[in-house]
Formats: sequence, C-alpha cells, structure tokens
Amino acid sequence: MAALHEMTACEAADALAQGRCSSVELVRSVLDAIASRDPKIHAYLVVNADEALAQAAAADKARAAGKGGALLGVPIAVKDVLNVRGQSCTCGSKILKGYVSPYDATAIARLRAEGAVFLGRANMDEFAMGSSTENSAYEVTRNPCDPDRVPGGSSGGSAAAVAAREAIAALGTDTGGSIRQPASFCGCVGLKPTYGRVSRYGLVAYASSLDQIGPITRDVRDAAALLQVMAGPDPMDSSSLRAEVPDYRAALKDDLKGMRLGLPKEYFIKGMDPGVEAAVRAAVERCRGLGAAHAVRDRHVLRHRDGRGLGEPGAVRWRALRGARGGGRPD
Repeated sequence: MAALHEMTACEAADALAQGRCSSVELVRSVLDAIASRDPKIHAYLVVNADEALAQAAAADKARAAGKGGALLGVPIAVKDVLNVRGQSCTCGSKILKGYVSPYDATAIARLRAEGAVFLGRANMDEFAMGSSTENSAYEVTRNPCDPDRVPGGSSGGSAAAVAAREAIAALGTDTGGSIRQPASFCGCVGLKPTYGRVSRYGLVAYASSLDQIGPITRDVRDAAALLQVMAGPDPMDSSSLRAEVPDYRAALKDDLKGMRLGLPKEYFIKGMDPGVEAAVRAAVERCRGLGAAHAVRDRHVLRHRDGRGLGEPGAVRWRALRGARGGGRPD
C-alpha cells in the first residue's frame, strides 16, 4: 500500500472501513507529511495535532463498536474562516488573534457527525480579500507544484495542503473564485456549490450574497463525497436551499452521454498561457471522448445588457446574482 497520506478521501474511507489501516495511523502519516513539508509550503496557520489524534482515536473506537460514518476517521484541513468549536478562527488576520470559536459552523457540524477529523487551520488571504494567499497577516503560502509561484487564493492554504498531501481533503470558501482558482493553480479539484446548497452559518462572511463553502480535493469523487455530507437546508441560514439534495455520487458515471458542454470563445484571452489553453482543450476532448456534446458559443457573451441599464461587467454580475437567488437549477 502507498503511504497513507497519499490516499484520496474515498480511498481512505474504504481503507479504514476494511481495517487496512486505523485512523490514528492515517492521521499520524498526514501529520508527518505536514512536519516534513509545511515549513516550506506554509499551508497551515495552526496544526492541532493532539486534538486530531484524539479525534482519530475516538473514530477508531467508534468503528470498533460498530458505528459508522461516511468520513469516519478521515482527516481534513479547514480554511481559517470557518468556525470549529474549540479552535482559533482568525480569518488570516491579527485583528482576530486569540479568538477561539465556541461553536461549529453547520458544514463543520455535519462533517463532524460523519466522523471527519479536523487537522488545523489553513492559511488564507486576510478576511478572504485576495487571490494569492500573499495577503495573510501571518505568512505567505507557496505552491507545492512550484514554490516560486503562488497557490492562488483566497483558499490557497487549503489547496496547497491537499496538493502537498498535507491533508486528505480540505474546505475552502468561494465568493468570486476563491475555491476554484487556487484548486486550479495547485492541480486539485475545487467546487463552488450553487448558492444556498451549503449553509453559510458559522462562516465569517466576505460577501454574504455570494459566499459558498465547498470542498478542495484530489479528485471529483472526493468532492462529491464531501458535498453530500455538507449539503442541505439549515434553519440557521435563511438563504439555504430547501430543495432536495440529490445523490452526487450516483451521478459519477463512466460516461458523459447526454451532457452538453459550453465553451465561450471569450475564455481564450490574449496572453493566455499556452499550457493553460492546451490543458483546457485537452479536458474538452476528454469529455467529448466520454460522450459529451461540445458547443462553442459564437456570439460575444459580454456584448449584451440585461435590460436594467447595467454595463457589460455589471450585467454579468447581475445575471450571476439572479441565478444564485433561485433563477437557476441547484447542484
């Protein structure tokens, strides 16, 4: 078996369920990776090693007693903008230094109920106001793929932790790209769920009308597994969707027949890195090979107004907000 910290979340959950390793062994392997690699990467602001090992021991005891959980014993990193009971929550700012949360965010509570182990606080741009994780009040996070480059942001610590194998998975938050962009920079999967699909209760907001909590993982299957646990209505968040939560894992089929992919030409901007363009086009061809239809938009999507007197950028934002408020179909 490969090193335990190299496993994906679903692989780790399977290995734990089958008795091929214990949660304590898994968490120790991840903590060893953090001790070895994080002095150069700075993915974490705080590593709660003792607490994580205690949670892992409790998970092993629960499994031995016949209890289960979708993520029982699986260690994850948490962006330092989400409240975890008994842990610091500084939002990457020294203004909040010393604050210890007295409660769990709803997303954290749901993960805890399924047995997840919380490793520590992932670095971020201060109050999520940045896109490189260079704007943390504490330290600059490096990209594990190339330490001379940034990991993106504002959830850069979460993405770096997953990419460096310093976490099996991680949580981030996304307002205008803060999960998706660092995941892309670090070679991970990042998902911003439909607005309201995951409760924002316990999230220190950047823009409440846009913020969403989502997973950063090694693969799509892991993203589906974490979203499955976190999604659903919450009486503590009046903006959370009341719509039924589908089985995301069941949607992970072997093919993409019946799916139509849109690719606006405007995405291919002047000065775009050739490697990025090649990767996008290769992904499109891969999807087509799996049966998806490919539609390139010929019209210029930014030339149209919404009818409310908005300029081009404003119209795009308005349409995004309108869809977020129930005009579109949820995940």
